[in-house]
Amino acid sequence: MKKIYIISTITVAIGLTISNWPNWFEFLWGGQVLLIPLTAGILMVLVQNENRSYKFLPKLIIGATLMSFIYTFVFFIIEYSKALSRNSYSGLDIFDMVGFALPFIGICIFGGLIGIVIRGVTLLLSKK
Repeated sequence: MKKIYIISTITVAIGLTISNWPNWFEFLWGGQVLLIPLTAGILMVLVQNENRSYKFLPKLIIGATLMSFIYTFVFFIIEYSKALSRNSYSGLDIFDMVGFALPFIGICIFGGLIGIVIRGVTLLLSKK
């Protein structure tokens, strides 16, 4: 579980670093929005020492939820501080934060499912 926390922390740090660049969405044509949580989901599965697919899912769901909500919370705090400096604060809504985090959770879990397939193929090939 410690590795899941480390992957979540690194993913949040990379995501926030990229999102704070002035033209962050033009970098990779916006693909980093999908690639960062997808890669995190794959890594969350590959670092586990399990050999059954149902054992991966609880840690994957916890890690995906943790990563998505921390990233969302920190991103909204950064945007809040930028809006305060421009005097254009419109309010921080919890439903906006949840709506922002849910796609990241889905993408991360999809990446974890890809990781489970990769892990399954490597287990099948290594037994021969």
